[in-house]
Amino acid sequence: MKRALVTGGDGLLGSHLVRQLLSRGIAVRVLMLPGTTSPTLEGLDIEQWVADLTDKTTSLIDAVHGCDYVFHCAAITALWETPERIREVNLEATRRLLDACLVEPVKRFVFVGSASSFAPGSLQSPGDETGDFPKLHQDVPYMDSKHEAMGLVQRYVAERGLNAVIVAPTFLLGEHDWRPSSGELVRQFVRWGLPMVPAGGRCFAYAPDVAAAMVTALDRGKKGEVYLLGGANLTYLDFFGKVARLAGITPPRRTVPAAALQGAGVVGSVVGRLTGNRKGFNRTLARLSVCDAYYSSAKAIDELGYAQTPVEIGIRETLEGLVDHNHLPAGSLGDLVGKVALVTGASRGVGFATARGLVERGVRVAISARGEERLKKAHAQLTALGGEVLAVTGDVGRWEDAERMVSETVARFGRLDILVANAGVSMRGRFDELSPQVCSQTIHTNLMGTVYTARAAAAQLIANRGHLVMVSSIAGLMGLPGASTYCASKGALTGLCESLRLELGPKGVHCGVVYLGFTEHDPEKRILAADGSLVLPDRPAHHTQAYAGSLILDLIEQRKRQIIMTPVGQLGGVVHRLSPTFVEWAILRAQASQWKMFQQFS
Repeated sequence: MKRALVTGGDGLLGSHLVRQLLSRGIAVRVLMLPGTTSPTLEGLDIEQWVADLTDKTTSLIDAVHGCDYVFHCAAITALWETPERIREVNLEATRRLLDACLVEPVKRFVFVGSASSFAPGSLQSPGDETGDFPKLHQDVPYMDSKHEAMGLVQRYVAERGLNAVIVAPTFLLGEHDWRPSSGELVRQFVRWGLPMVPAGGRCFAYAPDVAAAMVTALDRGKKGEVYLLGGANLTYLDFFGKVARLAGITPPRRTVPAAALQGAGVVGSVVGRLTGNRKGFNRTLARLSVCDAYYSSAKAIDELGYAQTPVEIGIRETLEGLVDHNHLPAGSLGDLVGKVALVTGASRGVGFATARGLVERGVRVAISARGEERLKKAHAQLTALGGEVLAVTGDVGRWEDAERMVSETVARFGRLDILVANAGVSMRGRFDELSPQVCSQTIHTNLMGTVYTARAAAAQLIANRGHLVMVSSIAGLMGLPGASTYCASKGALTGLCESLRLELGPKGVHCGVVYLGFTEHDPEKRILAADGSLVLPDRPAHHTQAYAGSLILDLIEQRKRQIIMTPVGQLGGVVHRLSPTFVEWAILRAQASQWKMFQQFS
């Protein structure tokens, strides 16, 4: 059996590496500091070797003896440690381990460097392995030491024949961060719920992906080569927005001006020197937080088959790990994490955007639609985000299909907490010209589809004190010419929701209705004409599908009674209640005069 020595095996990356090696049948020896234990290694079939990499009186030759491979993950990543200590661990200890590997020849040495050794790039043109050590990172002890250590490994390869490969991870996400290390950034944000974040951004990698690539590098990595191992390039605003959604807190809305942040860093450095507390915010952190640190993993993808898991999975596991290791309270995960939702009409449009938002919040989601091919495509896209997703083909206007959607969801996930009754069809045409089929289809899909799915899901929603969301339209707030049965079916949802709120509300079920404005179209979207033929939509888009989906999620998370999407819709609803005669007069005048307001209103 092959054997590998792993230094830093109890850290975030090392803990995942150990598991990867064991899963591939490689015996593992973990080098542990004297007197330390690790909760992330408990119960694993490993050999623990007690030694201090920096203790010059201790030989590392014995630790390397009998090992085919050596993975050097151990390092000090804390920016507040003294430069002397950082250099001792990150550079000099690496030198001692390299010397031991020459005495006890190993088949391959894998060194964990840092992406900071290479110049970062922009979102449009991320940095790669050809970049020089950037001036931005110079004089930062951690980054200096990792860059020097990488150069040291390369010299051992070129001058002394060591068979080594270097990997350079970016910012790591994942579970097993029990100290925490990189997870501290997430912990601080969730703890303080910051409304503003730095203007920069970085590349976020998933620790299990990095660990898997390190093992693959044993065979496929080229001697002496460096491989950047990154993932999603995100601004801090985007990244912390995703963290906030999973944690169930308010996302940040804007960025801190760079000058203000750098000024705070100067003040923090002065305070740190006066108090002796090196762990606070300082000038170095301020300087790094406003820069764009984006990287490409194209080389690793091509040569190592490097996988890149969706960042949402890494964030979720980071949060779960912080909770498991008591760095965040148990309530730090959003209320929706682990819940189960059924979204009808979810193969595209607002339904798909809603399903995507639910997946990003850690919800297990069943999606339904009539078109099997579009549903398969939507299922693949949501699954690629890391979601647990079930696709059920069917027509909500048929009781048997609605009942089956609910039963298959419960069979797969064991429960149902959220029903988003979104499936619907639109129509345009004068009432005296409407075919009976158009009348039947709009009423059956828009009204009876909601009735059927709500009835089928009622017992589950009551048992789980869940959410029933009906997706209506501002056309459901008042009648509009040319949309009679559409308005009727959407308006009926108001009465249905109000009735169910009275019946199911006392049993713990949240019932809410969303009145959407006209949203952007999918290219293949069609609506029913008076004769039943399918025609292109004829109204301008007011909002994006993503925005509409975010309003639905907002209604769920805040258990709101209703949301009216557009300002015109809000105004129209109020005026219609006060004076329906005036609204009817205004609509007729607008229609007759071809006012642009009519299109906005309709």
